[in-house]
Amino acid sequence: MQYNKDEVIKKILHYCSYQERCTSEVKIKLNAFDLDVIDKKQILKMLEEDGFIDDRRYASNFVRSKVNQKKWGVDKIAFALKNKGIDKSVIQKALSEIDEECHREILLKLLQSKKINETDTFKRKVKLAKYAVQKGYPSAMVWEMVNEICSVQA
Repeated sequence: MQYNKDEVIKKILHYCSYQERCTSEVKIKLNAFDLDVIDKKQILKMLEEDGFIDDRRYASNFVRSKVNQKKWGVDKIAFALKNKGIDKSVIQKALSEIDEECHREILLKLLQSKKINETDTFKRKVKLAKYAVQKGYPSAMVWEMVNEICSVQA
């Protein structure tokens, strides 16, 4: 179906209003409509000026939600934001909002709650570490916590 510019603006405004969006997501959505490049750029500029899209706000919300809800580590969050086309400086600023002590506490709880049926201490440590690294936590922090947990349990 063919849409004119005003109809596309209405649809994109709705798309941006019910969930936080980054610039790249909006560009992808705009490309689904048959508009010329100039109109797409004008719509994108209008959305940015009116505050419908803001990559800094998006990155900050993304970091907060992934840490609190999904229990992701900084590496996985940074990778996901990079894949969404967020600028490196914006990613670093958003990641700097993470409280280091809170992040360590989340990792500790995550590791303690992970059920691993392994009697060999070395294999248990490796499995715990793989799990935490997969969640995006830095390997140095992971190994420090794994060794701490396994020494307490031994």
